[in-house]
Amino acid sequence: MLGDYFIVDGVIHGYNWSEPNWHIPEARFAAHGGFGGHRGLQPNPAWHLKWEEFSHDWQIDELEEAAFLESGTDLVVYHGTAIRDLWNDGHSADAKGVEWKKREPNRVMYYGGANPLDGKAALDEISRNRDNGADAVKIYPAFYHGHGDTRRISLDDPEFGYPFIEKAIDLGYKTIATHKAIPFGPVDVNHFDLADVPSAAGRYPEVNFEILHAGMAFVEETVLVLQSFPENTYVNLEGSNSLLLSQPKRFAHFLGQFLNVGAEDRIIISSGMTLVHSRPVFDAIINFEMPEDLQRDYGYPAVTPEMKQKFLGGNFMRLHGKDIPEFQKTVEGDYWDKRQKEEGTDHELWSHYRALAAAKQLETVR
Repeated sequence: MLGDYFIVDGVIHGYNWSEPNWHIPEARFAAHGGFGGHRGLQPNPAWHLKWEEFSHDWQIDELEEAAFLESGTDLVVYHGTAIRDLWNDGHSADAKGVEWKKREPNRVMYYGGANPLDGKAALDEISRNRDNGADAVKIYPAFYHGHGDTRRISLDDPEFGYPFIEKAIDLGYKTIATHKAIPFGPVDVNHFDLADVPSAAGRYPEVNFEILHAGMAFVEETVLVLQSFPENTYVNLEGSNSLLLSQPKRFAHFLGQFLNVGAEDRIIISSGMTLVHSRPVFDAIINFEMPEDLQRDYGYPAVTPEMKQKFLGGNFMRLHGKDIPEFQKTVEGDYWDKRQKEEGTDHELWSHYRALAAAKQLETVR
């Protein structure tokens, strides 16, 4: 909890930006672009990691205290990624999500990554992920073949997209999250638009389509999707909600547009840690007020505490059929509940990771 707010971090990654994980040389552009995003999205230097800290192979024990103690998170959602064109392990390895959920089944949910272009192998992968506890599916919108050659990954592809969705339905998945708007490295940005979402959302109304990084780009297209498919499209503001820290009017504009088409119950706040730290994102949302001039000139609604609670956890819980009071009963008195109550959540950002890294280094020296 942060104050009176129940907090779900809708996306956390166990990134591995390190050079040994670069599958092709161009991965270095993605790694340095990510580091630039880390510093640009959270402009306070006190929130920054050094390059060697940011770019290493993040492990679960380095993430959990930053989430639960430094950020006051109640439930974390680990996203695996299958970006194997650039990264040997897919960048945010699914195995870490599997491990974390097994360790903390009441506190962790896990989205399993897969690439529909892999055909039968992708169908096998989402089946294996399901067996390993995956709660939803995560896809990326493009595959980079090198030398400037990018292939689009489309949900509405009859050969790869539709069979992929149908297999997910057969396996009992209710949600497919698709990364949009943010390319890393040399991948063609035109493949990150929302052109494939309407056909998929209309064809499969039983599936919830979660649009990742909504608001960062393609805002008009996102608004149309939300307006056209009010029952099964959601926006996850991973990355884009950090614009509240660096470009607050830009954030207010896209949030206001989403709200004006009735998406109040379909907006999810996420940090995308470790691209950024979760706590400044949550604090900024809690303290946010829709500017009066935007309310006057654009008709955007005021953002109430009740709306903020929906964004910070309520909408995600409803998406996955979970009840907040029941969840709170389940975790009452558990390890993180006790530590939050004993230690509070006002810790220096990244302090637990840095203490753990120092201890590991000392052990190596010994």
